[in-house]
Amino acid sequence: MQSFDERIAGLLSKVTLSRDRLHRYQGELAIPFLYENPYSGLFIDMGLGKTISSLTVIADLLGRFAMEQFLIVGPLRVATETWPNEIESWEHVAPYGYNLIHVFDDDPRVDAVRDRARNKARRDAAELGLTPREWQQFVTHQGQKAETAEKNRIRAEAARRRSSINIISRDWVEWLVNFHGPKWPYRGVIIDESSSFKDHTSSRFKALAKVRNTPGLIQRLHILTATPAAETYEHLFAQIFLLDGGERFGKGITKFRERYFVENRYNRRRKLRPGAKDEITEKIKDICMVLRAEEYLDVKKPIFVERKICLSKSQMDLYRKLEKDFVITLPDGTEIEAETAAELSQKLLQMASGTLYESYLEEQEDGEFVRRKRVHHIHDAKLDVLREIVEESQGEPILIAYWFKSTLDRLKKAFPKAVLMDREGKCVKDWNARKIPLLFVHPQSAGHGLNLQHGGHTVVYFDLPCSLELYLQLIGRLARQGQKSVVTVHMLMASGTRDEEVYAALQDKENFQDAFLESLKRRVRKYRAELKKGSVADFTDL
Repeated sequence: MQSFDERIAGLLSKVTLSRDRLHRYQGELAIPFLYENPYSGLFIDMGLGKTISSLTVIADLLGRFAMEQFLIVGPLRVATETWPNEIESWEHVAPYGYNLIHVFDDDPRVDAVRDRARNKARRDAAELGLTPREWQQFVTHQGQKAETAEKNRIRAEAARRRSSINIISRDWVEWLVNFHGPKWPYRGVIIDESSSFKDHTSSRFKALAKVRNTPGLIQRLHILTATPAAETYEHLFAQIFLLDGGERFGKGITKFRERYFVENRYNRRRKLRPGAKDEITEKIKDICMVLRAEEYLDVKKPIFVERKICLSKSQMDLYRKLEKDFVITLPDGTEIEAETAAELSQKLLQMASGTLYESYLEEQEDGEFVRRKRVHHIHDAKLDVLREIVEESQGEPILIAYWFKSTLDRLKKAFPKAVLMDREGKCVKDWNARKIPLLFVHPQSAGHGLNLQHGGHTVVYFDLPCSLELYLQLIGRLARQGQKSVVTVHMLMASGTRDEEVYAALQDKENFQDAFLESLKRRVRKYRAELKKGSVADFTDL
């Protein structure tokens, strides 16, 4: 058994940073703000250090015995990589350690239990007289059943563990709430990338809101994000509700919408009514702080290069026909139909990138039908441009973003030596060591929490995402503090297609969010300036 000194030495073994390395804006703005506002939101640009600012507040509260247990919630890679790395790196936080409530896919305990269950199932199946297919299904089912049970056991064991700092993926928040029930032990909660709680109908929001509304269970809650309203002001409702329990915007989304939005009764779309933007920012100015990177860091803005791609006349004719009629017949006679406007939009984006999905029903041996997808090749125009970019880069590492599985398959075939970002971000170290020339990433899996600025400064969007949050977050993995070069973002767009519409929409959404953050920032500064002088304590020496 380790002695106390040995345990502390182990916790400090990876420390590389001391508290005096904090930036002035962190010590004078972010940290005091969080400290004095127990229920608050820090809307802070990527690269400004929201993680260590929050950890410093946690360490100070733990050190003063003001709190006993904190829970940090974030996207999978943020929870399993970013927060643990930051805790281990900072001298004033590392002694507290952390408890990760997570089971990795390659956990040897899970592998061992699954293998034992499969071996037993094989022996049992031999005595049951099963057909080869039934035999395989039985063995697989028993293995999966044992694997799930073992993962639940390990996860529950971690959840019972008493630790000052606990970390969990947002995907398991509902499970954690149900596991602890009324004995919820975490008096402090940090929600990283709180925009993932923007949906008031989601199970993760409902679960955490239930705990938040139970008196005494959560005494401090902070939300952190660079994109609080990337798509619409409606996304603020759920995030602010977690802070104030409905004090500012009410308990239900309906009244919030009625007060601040006007709905088009024909298409059911809502837009802010005149003056609503100012009313909303006025409501939350006392519990939110906005920090923009350009004001505090010498980080140059990315350069965006629009790489327009011209499709052939026959390819554009095919595209236009699908766009107009919702159905086309490919040269090989295959008929492909888009049943809804949303499906049409996706198929048009697929065509712009070079493929098209065909959905069909396949009959199984038991007579049941299963829906399958077949990929049809349309063109290689974007691949040709990507090859040019790779050649121009002269070996400089490139981050290539894709959206469709068909795109990834084609990229792998075109660049067989490239690396695909793994689910838990374990290739980040090699990327930052510049050992990976080409890294394929999906915005949904690499958009939050990864520090990739040391590995390269070039991003290529092969497929364009419709989400502003994911779009900005991925670029922000490179364009952040520590980046020594200007980040270049290549946007591959097929001229005259949905690509151009999506890119224009992303720019409009970015302007919309910037306007919100600037408006809120002005109101916050005015509000704080009006506070009695000296009411804000100086926590820089805590």
